[in-house]
Amino acid sequence: MKKNTLFSLVLLLITTISFAGVSVDWIRSTDNILSNSGTAVARDKKDNVYTTTHSSGIYFTKRDKFGNFLWQVSSTTTIPFNYEYPSWIHIDPQGNPVVVGFRYTSPSEGKHANSLIVLKYDPNGNLVYKKNIDGDYSYFQNSPLSMYWTKITSQMDSSGNVYIGTSGGVTGYPSGFTVVKVSPAGTLLWVSAKTFTSSTSFHFVNNIRLKADRIAVAGVTAYSSANSTHWVLDTTGTSLWNNIQEGIGGKDAAFDKAGNIYFLTWVSPNFSGDVRVYKFNPTGSLLWQKNYDFGGSDLASRMEYSSTDNSIAIMAYGNQNPPGSLYVDWITFKIKANGALVWSKRYDKHSNNDEIPGMMAVDKDGDIFVAGIGGPFPGGSNLGKRQMVTVKYSTAGTEEWVYALDTINEYNEGVGIAIAKNGSIYVVGSVNTLLVHLLDNTGTDPCNVPVNINVSAIANQSATISWSPVANAYLYHIQYKTSTSLVWTQISTNTTSFTLTSLTEGTTYNYKVEAVCNSGPTGFSPAAQFTTLGTGYCASKGLDASKEWIDLVYLGSLLNSTPDSDGGYADYTYLSVDLLQGGSYDITLSADMNPYGSTEYWRVWIDYNQDGDFTDAGEQEVAYKSTQIGWESHTFSVPATAVTGPTRMRVSMKHGAAPSPCEIFNLGEVEDYTVNILPAKTATDMTITNNASIADLFLSPNPSTGSTTISYNGFEGNITLQVFDVTGKLTVESVISGTTLSLDVSEWTPGIYFVRMTDDAGHAASKKLLKQ
Repeated sequence: MKKNTLFSLVLLLITTISFAGVSVDWIRSTDNILSNSGTAVARDKKDNVYTTTHSSGIYFTKRDKFGNFLWQVSSTTTIPFNYEYPSWIHIDPQGNPVVVGFRYTSPSEGKHANSLIVLKYDPNGNLVYKKNIDGDYSYFQNSPLSMYWTKITSQMDSSGNVYIGTSGGVTGYPSGFTVVKVSPAGTLLWVSAKTFTSSTSFHFVNNIRLKADRIAVAGVTAYSSANSTHWVLDTTGTSLWNNIQEGIGGKDAAFDKAGNIYFLTWVSPNFSGDVRVYKFNPTGSLLWQKNYDFGGSDLASRMEYSSTDNSIAIMAYGNQNPPGSLYVDWITFKIKANGALVWSKRYDKHSNNDEIPGMMAVDKDGDIFVAGIGGPFPGGSNLGKRQMVTVKYSTAGTEEWVYALDTINEYNEGVGIAIAKNGSIYVVGSVNTLLVHLLDNTGTDPCNVPVNINVSAIANQSATISWSPVANAYLYHIQYKTSTSLVWTQISTNTTSFTLTSLTEGTTYNYKVEAVCNSGPTGFSPAAQFTTLGTGYCASKGLDASKEWIDLVYLGSLLNSTPDSDGGYADYTYLSVDLLQGGSYDITLSADMNPYGSTEYWRVWIDYNQDGDFTDAGEQEVAYKSTQIGWESHTFSVPATAVTGPTRMRVSMKHGAAPSPCEIFNLGEVEDYTVNILPAKTATDMTITNNASIADLFLSPNPSTGSTTISYNGFEGNITLQVFDVTGKLTVESVISGTTLSLDVSEWTPGIYFVRMTDDAGHAASKKLLKQ
């Protein structure tokens, strides 16, 4: 079987993955935006799920509870060298989603925020208002160090007012700890600032919390000798009390039923580190302070109050033995209202790597969910050593289940958790906004595999699958694939029939169905087949691909690396890429050979008119021969008249002579993919913005080992060049001029990079660059 390594993060997981007590309902990613990172997740009363994505601007996506895409909107700024970042999502009482974030410049040290942003949309994705609150929001005010990034945190009350907490200051107000209140209509109601004495003017807010008419702010106001600074104000903006305690930064706060306030920090006796919690009564009197030592250097991170048993759940991380342990584990523990430790759990599934928590949530039963990054790595040692991990602890401290998602990218961290009405969990990851819907299977109801499964209304591109209802089932999963594919696509539904669409004519599909009850999924029925109407695509393959095969196809967001082969045909139509009518694209292809030096003939066809063949004029896009095993790029343009929607792309490599699209030949390989043709004016493509359709850039050579020349046109005024690595980290930023420049990549780590240019007028263009 061909080993398949995918850059796309929704991979290997279309099939249901089930651990004890947990199963996967569906997985989605926001991979239509280059170099993006997920930041937050929320759900509304109907369990529609919202995610925010950062990629120079703010991208906001809504899906229904079955993972079906509903809409995506974006927000950017036209201010030169400025970008926007989403921090949090709220849903107001009327069901309108609200995004809180900030505008920033991006020096080498990080994000320097200069405006708070509130974006309110209606449930259909229409913008209700965009509110900017300009100021200087950074660690240091009026200091050369003010370029360091800041943190924006927010809360929403039951009336839909938004409270934003940060360091720095709103223009015209003092700097320090700052909280602003924005009305449901987008009006700035008040600004409250609290300045603490500091020789370096250092202020940093980690989090704010809201309970009834009280707001608690946790942060730090000393740079060289950190502290835990606490500030409490009411919802009118009136400061009630504040104090400064020992600690390495105030990390979080929580209120209990009586209005007492808990502040979280960590202290460093002999540089070993213990978690510390302070408890104050509503008027600010210290009731107690307690340290929690778990054997190493323990750093506090987040806390959540549980009304179920009047307790506090705390998330931290630390090593087990400071002198001899370089790796940290995440620690979850629970304390009573009097500070007594109830239980603690250390998550350490991989002894030679870090496990770090990213977010925590507590449900109505007091169960605790923690998401982060860590082990184990279920895919094996050839994949990433760290995964996006979610763990459930019962209110009594039992580790009920662990879900480790191997996304191949070691930097994908769970950064947001939303708990649905039925107790299921949405977890969003930091890379490609990977969104996973997990089912928490806590019941005991019996559940049977569906029967009487039938296919009806079979057409050229659709078919309807139906089955008999299963007692106790609240959900069903359908899996289907072409008969030649290795990967199943999974559909989630609460009905007993579903119509599959966007199928390929004259193609045989396998399908199967499972039921899901509160006790978990039943497992799938035996696979059956149906064949769509129409002629379908002709067969093509190499009879022997053991000595030469296709090992890379890279087009836009599609990157499929296949290091070996034992077959002459591979169906990768479950992998797709969006192409724009009239757009110009580079496709990179690579072969592997044993021995090297064979002459291979390459052809690429795209069925632009979607008539089921590759014989029409203009459908052959690539034709060349090569003896190389390296990556070779070729540029092609999509016809402006190409039919919109999904269609077939065929990549063929034949030894010794040029292949035809329907040929069975002796030596070589054929691979099929899906391309989705989008109309020019509505394509969601990072190379195009609302006012930037004329800008473009070109990279040559690409891939590159030493330097690459960037040619660009359609830009005006000052031009900013940015390069991001595959994790979204900004690695290069420079103001440039002219129409070409040479970029030295000789010292870069081999891999994938994203080159982006913007100008004063808001034009933007991006391309991928491969460093060998």
